[in-house]
Amino acid sequence: MRTLLVLLIICSWATVAWAKTVKVSKGSKNANQLHDELLARFPEWRGTQKPDGTFVNPLLRVEHTDQEITLTVPDDAPDGQLQAVINAHVPKPSREEMKRAKANSAKAKLKALGLTDEELDALFGR
Repeated sequence: MRTLLVLLIICSWATVAWAKTVKVSKGSKNANQLHDELLARFPEWRGTQKPDGTFVNPLLRVEHTDQEITLTVPDDAPDGQLQAVINAHVPKPSREEMKRAKANSAKAKLKALGLTDEELDALFGR
């Protein structure tokens, strides 16, 4: 048991040694979507897939706060290509934004048909 524990500690140290960290201002970026985009560009960062569909030893870690996204990538990650994926990232609208846009579109159509603002408010619950 003690040998296993020592081996796990050594493996975790080795994992840290090969990785570099890239910090990205979150702004309007979507961390989950950026993670998927990076894996699409660098599929080898997924790790090894087990029969149950989970991945072991992934080479990409994405963590985020309200202000910042932290990417942990392999030390030999091509900086130019990594930055190109980050720069090309255009976040998809959130579900709330989609609902709001859909409601506004419906309101505009009904207003064009002649409904008043009061009638629209009654329909859309304001």
